[in-house]
Amino acid sequence: MAAPVSIAHTHVHSLRVASGAEALVARVLAKDGTAGFGFTLNLDAGVARDMAAWDALAQAKGVPLWGLLGGSHRKVANISMDELPAIPADWTALRKDILDGRHELLRIDPFAWGSVEMLQTIAAVANAFDLSIALLAPNAHPWEIQYCAALAATLRGEDTRIIVRSSLPENSIPVSGSKGIGIDWSLEPSFSKIQWQS
Repeated sequence: MAAPVSIAHTHVHSLRVASGAEALVARVLAKDGTAGFGFTLNLDAGVARDMAAWDALAQAKGVPLWGLLGGSHRKVANISMDELPAIPADWTALRKDILDGRHELLRIDPFAWGSVEMLQTIAAVANAFDLSIALLAPNAHPWEIQYCAALAATLRGEDTRIIVRSSLPENSIPVSGSKGIGIDWSLEPSFSKIQWQS
């Protein structure tokens, strides 16, 4: 299910990021003309479109994603290195594991789960069982880390953190207070060269 915004047009474009990896970048135009952007490095265009739809809705409302979803502003999101795998994107298995008490910390890759709604569902269940959530930025790309920070601010509790699988020089990232999802698209020079269709 996409964000509750009336979409007039969607365009997905493939580009090479500075590391050489391929990214899918989506632009959603809402019927009111507001543009939203999303991306994924896992080549699932649905993730990029969902993110872009939520960005367009938050842009149209003039609020950051965390404000749109009833989160609380945090100045920073903590980043830590973790070699443990993220929980596979299988709702039935995760629900059973939670009910069986197999997790104290849910390591969630928001790009594998596919939508903001699914992450919000997992967060609601985690809250009911007093579990913490760590959001995985699977490639430690700055866009992924910024998106995870925006999502972390939508979740209850101050202990939500971002996990990466490689060492980074910083151990925290500011949570954007700008409207939308708060990603600095200029971090990848190829983004500005995309020729979007109308």
